[in-house]
Amino acid sequence: MHNVEAYQIIINLVFLIERKMKLFYSNNSPYARKIRILIDEKKVAVTLEKVVLTNKNCTIHEYNPLAKVPTLVVNNISIFDSPVIAEYVDHKSGPLYLIPSDFDKKILLKRWEAIADGLCDAAVAIMLEKRRPASQQNPDVFEKQMKKIRLSLKWLNREMEGKQYYLEDTFSYADIAVGSALGYVQLRYPEIDFKNEYLNLYDLYELLMQRPSFQTTVPEPYL
Repeated sequence: MHNVEAYQIIINLVFLIERKMKLFYSNNSPYARKIRILIDEKKVAVTLEKVVLTNKNCTIHEYNPLAKVPTLVVNNISIFDSPVIAEYVDHKSGPLYLIPSDFDKKILLKRWEAIADGLCDAAVAIMLEKRRPASQQNPDVFEKQMKKIRLSLKWLNREMEGKQYYLEDTFSYADIAVGSALGYVQLRYPEIDFKNEYLNLYDLYELLMQRPSFQTTVPEPYL
């Protein structure tokens, strides 16, 4: 075992002993998937509690007044939303950081995360509109949100030109954020032909899906 790996294990053991952590998540939330992947990659021991937000017995509101996932509870203190949770987990469980401390690099990473989250927001908005009775659905919502999805995919695809990973060609939280968004879009909108329309993103997701952290968090089609 390398010295750095041994140190990582020691740090994370101390992290676990000092802090009792529980992550509330739902299977298909791309925002929660980001955090689950990060936790897996950082080898942080966290109790995972799956919730169904539409279940009347769901108690997530006791920890998060917005009743959203992911929500991380650390020693009875709730942390939300996903960008804040990611910063906390990465900072507290070094030394192999996936979010850079350098300000300029962090801003680049946060740009990619912001677009990835916005991409998910648009995809969720369409899904929710589809759940309304057909007579009440607004075609403008579909058009507006799909335009956001297409423009976001085009931008993210361009940002990956000539690269294997987003930040300095090294795996980072930027790839986790974008990868989680891509997985969700592929789940909800399989008609989007990534291989022919967004080849850079297609290649990135194929690469990411070789990692156990991505394989074990794939969203489930029937939910």
